[in-house]
Parts: sequence; structure tokens; C-alpha cells
Amino acid sequence: MNTPTGFKERLGAELAILEKARAERAAEELSEHGTQAAARVFPRTGVRRGVALAGLAAAVAITVVATPGGPGAQSGPVRAVTVAQVLDAAAAGAAKGSGHEPELRQWVYTDTVVCEPACGHYTSWRRYDGAQGASVGKAFETQGRTAVLVSETDKLPKRGMVGEEPQQTWKVLSQLPTEPGELLARVSKDRFFAAGQDPSAPSDPGPDNAYGFMDEQPPAATPGARFARILNILRVAPNIPPEINAALYRALALIPGAELVDAPMKDAAGRPSLTISFDFHDRHRTREYLYLNPETYAYHGFRRDWQGESSFTESYARTATGIVDHPGQVPGGPAPDPSDIVMMTPPAMHSRPVGP
Repeated sequence: MNTPTGFKERLGAELAILEKARAERAAEELSEHGTQAAARVFPRTGVRRGVALAGLAAAVAITVVATPGGPGAQSGPVRAVTVAQVLDAAAAGAAKGSGHEPELRQWVYTDTVVCEPACGHYTSWRRYDGAQGASVGKAFETQGRTAVLVSETDKLPKRGMVGEEPQQTWKVLSQLPTEPGELLARVSKDRFFAAGQDPSAPSDPGPDNAYGFMDEQPPAATPGARFARILNILRVAPNIPPEINAALYRALALIPGAELVDAPMKDAAGRPSLTISFDFHDRHRTREYLYLNPETYAYHGFRRDWQGESSFTESYARTATGIVDHPGQVPGGPAPDPSDIVMMTPPAMHSRPVGP
């Protein structure tokens, strides 16, 4: 897959900054010591992309360059990887995913950890046609035993949003353009991808920014709103066409304000993760984080922090996902015993998921 022009521009700009820092440091050391120092700083921009990305698995590769300010300025650490490089690696991995669309009666399986702020472990299944959902828990019908609780979902209220129905989500995602700039524009305008209110909006927006459960959502007009929309797609749609999944990561690289966190952070499941953050610069000091596997760059999860009148953190980690033939089944595992499947009537809104 060729790297799109818009993405190349950002990647080239970031590497140009690093190369300038390398040159400044080399000139300074040549002046002071009369020795060649270029060999121990950043790779040249002409190095093959595969070689440049090979060092990303370390996640915190550091070298020392001069900070702005001329002779006598203090030296400081500068990361030898950039947001654009990390997201390019994530896109390359996502493009290798399965492009096979599930059958209508297959199930999308996900295993997650959610902290709001107390943490819970949730295993769920969603039938691809959207007619049924399932989870592991206890209910009146199970008489105290743990079972796979299956409920009808096709008659529940719907908002027509990404992630609600697997088949519809796949269909809408598959129709998005694969060019990152075009995809970002489409996602920003289409209410199907709305991700709630924009924290970057004015602190007292009035009635024009007050949206209810079923209200029409406005376009994502700010970088923060666009960043939040793409993170929401990655969270609620575990089954994404590979070429679209790749374009989503490259679209993130086009949003100004995304930063690579200095050191790996732990996701909700406690896994060290390569982390990209976005500061909304709003009155609640909202910050969102994207967690990636530090070796494969696969999606790990997300986190959102608020620091308003009171502090609050919510985080989500996806620990497993896949397509299976039965509720209660895990990828590569056998079909569950029929006695462990309980059909709920009405839907199991009162079921209690099993903790970690």
C-alpha cells in the first residue's frame, strides 16, 4: 500500500525537524571537539522506511540534540520516532488484517476491560445481523449459575451510530474513501460517526451545543472533535475492513495536536502500551489517549481524563476479538454446551457480567 501524499508531507516535515536538530548538534560538537558526531544521532531521511520503523518497537528510543538558543543552550532528549511514524506502522499492521466479511448468523466476539474508574471484565458477543447479543453472567432465569445470556436486540431503540449493528457498521465503513484526508473529511461530517459533545466547544455554548440522546449531532469542526471520532470508531468497531482500518490510523496523523507520550503507559488491562495523546485545551482539561501494542502496533484501547471541578478517568482495553459461529464461543475454541446458553425474555438488561 502506498503512503498517501498528505501523510508523507507530515512525516517528511517531522523528519526534517529531527534532521535539523541532528545537523545543529553535529556542528556544535565539531566546533567544540573537532570530531565527527553525526554517526551517533538520527538516521538520514533517505534511509529506507522499513529500516526507520524497525526501531519503533523500543517505543522510547532517545538521542541527545541541542535545544534552540544557540551556543551554550542546554541539551535535552529528543525522541527518534514521531507520531507519524508510529501511526504509519499501525496502518501497515492494520492493512494485513482479514478482509473477510462475516456471515449474517456469525458472531463478533470481544473481550474487554473497562474502568470508570472501577474496573470490570466483560465478555460479549454480537450477532452480525444485529438481531441478538450475548454476555456471560447470572440472571433470574439461570437460578444463580453463570451462563451465556442471549437476548434479542433488533427491537431495541437505535440511534443509527457506528458500532450499534455490526453489519451496518461494516457496510458504512467499507464505503469510506481510503485516502486519509478524504476519509477524515467524511467522518467529520457524517453523524453516523458522532462521538458525543466536543470538549473543545465553548464552555457556555447555549442551546445550539446541547444535544440529547437522539438529536442530530454537528460536524466535527475542531481537531479534538475529529481525534475523538476516530478513537471512537476504533473502540466500538472491532471488525473493520483492513484498508479502512489502515486509513483511519493515517487520518489520525493528519490531525494537529496529537503527541507521542514519552514513556509507555498501561492500558485498562495493565498492558504497557505505546501511547498517543491529545490535549483538548478545554476548561475541564480533557485529554484522550490511544493505546497501541508496542511491538505490533495493534489497537490496545483508549483512555479519557477530565480535570474539572473533580477529576475523573475512564479507560477501555480490548484484550481479544474475533468472529465465531456461536455465542459463548471464543476464536479457535469449541462450540459451548447447549445447556450453558440461556435465552432471555425480555432482553437481559438486568444481567450481571462476571468480574475479572
